[in-house]
Amino acid sequence: MAQPLSYVPAPARGESAEERLHRATAAHADAIVDGYEVLQLLRDRGVLELMRGALGAGDEVVETVVGAVNTPDATRAIRNFILLTKFFGSVPSEVLNSLAHTVIEGSHKRKEEKAPSLWQLFRRLREENTRYALGVMLDLAESFGKGL
Repeated sequence: MAQPLSYVPAPARGESAEERLHRATAAHADAIVDGYEVLQLLRDRGVLELMRGALGAGDEVVETVVGAVNTPDATRAIRNFILLTKFFGSVPSEVLNSLAHTVIEGSHKRKEEKAPSLWQLFRRLREENTRYALGVMLDLAESFGKGL
């Protein structure tokens, strides 16, 4: 039978691992300190415990998440979220900014202020911007009705 050969690796040329580690520690001291601070913050907030527990549970966590997501309601919610993300991504920011300012201004109006008369409302309906917005709202209502 063949006899095993003894193998002893040759010593590494140049600096040792300890020397490289010492040089790297000195060169990156600020980054190492920042890393320790981040680790401490994660520990203080319980994130590390949560991660350790999730890793320890392993397959149980995956099975629970898959079980929760594998329902028609969850699938519909995910699809709706994706559609809303696409919708808000396609709307120009100026339009949403204008809408937000209008809502904020409208919320600051007091009930004590006199409500506009029907004639004033009708005059506002004659404005081009109002008619344009009403057209979009009616398109939305029609589309929504088709979907029902």
